[in-house]
Amino acid sequence: MGLMQSFRGFVPKRLKNRLRSVTQPWRIAAALSPHVPGAVCVDVGASFYPHEKWLPFLLSPATSWIAVEPNAANLGYLHNWVWPCRVRACTTGLSREGGIQTLYVTNVDTGSSLLPPEIPASMKHRVTNLDYFFPVVERPIETMTLEHVVREEAPGSPIFVKLDTQGTELSILQGAHAMLEQHRIVGIEMEATLLAQPLMRGAGLFWEACEYLQGLGYELLDVKPIRAVGLSGRPAQGYRTYLNECDAVFALRPDVAMTVPVERRVGLLCFYLANLLYEEALSTIERDAQVVMLLRERGCDIEGFAALLRSAIK
Repeated sequence: MGLMQSFRGFVPKRLKNRLRSVTQPWRIAAALSPHVPGAVCVDVGASFYPHEKWLPFLLSPATSWIAVEPNAANLGYLHNWVWPCRVRACTTGLSREGGIQTLYVTNVDTGSSLLPPEIPASMKHRVTNLDYFFPVVERPIETMTLEHVVREEAPGSPIFVKLDTQGTELSILQGAHAMLEQHRIVGIEMEATLLAQPLMRGAGLFWEACEYLQGLGYELLDVKPIRAVGLSGRPAQGYRTYLNECDAVFALRPDVAMTVPVERRVGLLCFYLANLLYEEALSTIERDAQVVMLLRERGCDIEGFAALLRSAIK
């Protein structure tokens, strides 16, 4: 850990937020967030800190934020919550069907999963840090479905899901098929393996997630490929390693979005901002009169907000 990182660890969250408030993403989000209707954000795998990339939702008092993390010790930051949105913890793991499942607790617990680690023969020359995975301890745990997690939320609220569950991301989404089919889930950010033979047995592949979600009316908005750490244990410098996984962002396709209630389209606007897709956000303001009307009724300065977006894309 470098000196700067060490220093940042001692900076109080309120001071960090004060410093961030002068940045362009914060100013744009702050112009919109107080005026949006309710949304539900489900942060699955919420250890140690919130998913701060979703700033427009964190800054909205109407957001219901659910931090899902079976290891309650990793949710200590919730006791010092400084964001305007409401927050609650869920310390039950998620799975496709719910019920009792086996948790495979890896030697370094951040690799723990409902899928067992299994190093294929074709990958053994690439994986030298076996002590990250092994020994593995099997532990039965209670799980629930994604639909169960949000059942107490307002039924019309748009839902946004962030998934980081070591290979079960796609299966958790498949367990919420009805909500996806009804387009109540508006935006998704998930990890997905890019390996032909994953290190977690049965992990959902990136192309499978694309095929599944695109078949339900979602589009891939962004993808960040992540390469493997070098065999030295350090990030590669001056050369490349193989593609390991990616962070992928999906949202309702624009034509599909126009068929859902306006509150969900406002949520999609916030999701565009969270992913710095300012041209998409501006296009929404320019072509969706219902979104503009709802935001005006809730006190938003649409002209000022649009001006901020235009200044960001010049």
